Amino acid sequence: MNNKQWEQEVWLSAVRYGLGRRTYITGCISDFMIANVDEMTEKTKSVMHRDISECDDLGDNCDKENWDNLLSKLK
Repeated sequence: MNNKQWEQEVWLSAVRYGLGRRTYITGCISDFMIANVDEMTEKTKSVMHRDISECDDLGDNCDKENWDNLLSKLK
């Protein structure tokens, strides 16, 4: 894999790590992803959107809000 592909994999891993957590990390991850959405491939955006949309437990209301903000930017 090249550096761009590794970067996309790390970003997907970060989102998957943060899903369902109830800590400050959900805000850090979602804010970072929103700031870098223009650098994401369409595949990365699609996988992130799917992973977040299909998650059964997004955490507390503040965590859900973070994920909802990211979802709106991924569309």
